[in-house]
Amino acid sequence: MTSGSNPPLDVPRLVQEAHERCREYLPPTPLEYSPYLSGQIDGEVWLKLDSMQRTASFKFRGAINKILSLSEEELDRGVVTASTGNYALAVAEAMRIRNRSARIYVARDLEASRLDLLRTHGLELVVTGDGAWDAEKEARRVAAEEDRIYVSPYNDPVVVGGQGTCGYEISRQLPDLDAALFACGGGGLLAGSGGWLKSHNPAIEVFGVSPANSPVMRESMLAKKVMEMKTYPTLADTCAGGVDLDTITLDLCLRYVEEIFLLTEEEIEAAIRLLFEEHRLVVEGSGALSVGGLLKRAGHFGGKKVVATVCGRNINLEVFKRIIR
Repeated sequence: MTSGSNPPLDVPRLVQEAHERCREYLPPTPLEYSPYLSGQIDGEVWLKLDSMQRTASFKFRGAINKILSLSEEELDRGVVTASTGNYALAVAEAMRIRNRSARIYVARDLEASRLDLLRTHGLELVVTGDGAWDAEKEARRVAAEEDRIYVSPYNDPVVVGGQGTCGYEISRQLPDLDAALFACGGGGLLAGSGGWLKSHNPAIEVFGVSPANSPVMRESMLAKKVMEMKTYPTLADTCAGGVDLDTITLDLCLRYVEEIFLLTEEEIEAAIRLLFEEHRLVVEGSGALSVGGLLKRAGHFGGKKVVATVCGRNINLEVFKRIIR
C-alpha cells in the first residue's frame, strides 16, 4: 500500500539538511560531457559520475547521512542493514567514520567477488535467504527483536535525503538541464534526486531505469501500490529484489518520476561496453542503466540537455572482461 494518508515528505528540505550535514564527506562527483551520446540523441548528454563516489557507488550518500544522524546511544545499540554489496560497503565506511562497525545481512545468491570484497572490510556478515528480499526481511526482524537500529537502503527519509545530494550537485553543475535519468531499485536515488531537481525546476523530466528481470518499482508505480512479485538474476544486481510494503519511495516516485524504463540483460551489457569504449569507464550493471535507458528511448530526448547518472563501478573482473570482449 502507499502512504497517502501521511503528510508528504519535504524532499527538498531533507536533501538540503543532508548537504549541510555531510558536505565534509561528500565532495561533488564529476559531470562529464559525452560527445558520443550527444550525437546519438542530437542533443547534449552529460554523465554524472557517481561511480567516483566514496566506496565506488552513490550508496555512500545515504549511508553517511543516516549514520551521522544517529546519536551515540543509538550507535551503542548496534546497527543492522541488508545489502547486495554496495550499501554494505557504504554503511561500513560511514560506521568507520563514527568508530563503530555494523552487522550486514546478505543473501546466499550474492555474487562471490562481492562477498569477498565485503569480507576484506571486516564486516560482520550474516548470509541468509535465497535472495536480497529475504535477507532484508531477516535483518529487519533481528533488528526489532534485539532493539538494534535497522538502516534501510532506501525506505528512510534521512537516507532518501542523502541520496538526493546527487541531484543537488547536478542542479548546480548543470542548472539548465531538461531531463535526468537514474538507476532504480528501491527508488532512494531516484526519489531523492528527482525530488530535489523538480523543486529546482518543475519542468525537468525525471526518469528511472530498472532491469527487466526485476521491475518491482515500475510495476508498483503502474499499480499505485507495492507489488510483491518474482524477480530474476540480473547484471544490475544492486537494483534487484523486492521493496518494503510500506516504502516511502513509491509515493515519491509517483510524485516526481515521469516513467521507469526497463532494460534487458543484453541492453545492460551493451551499455557497460559502451561506457568503456567511449569513456574508458569501468561500471557495474546498475551503473550503466541510465545510459542504456537513454539509448533505448533516444527519440524522446532529441535536442535536449540530459544527465545520465552513472552510479557504481563494483563489477566482477571476469564478468567485465567477458562483456567488453
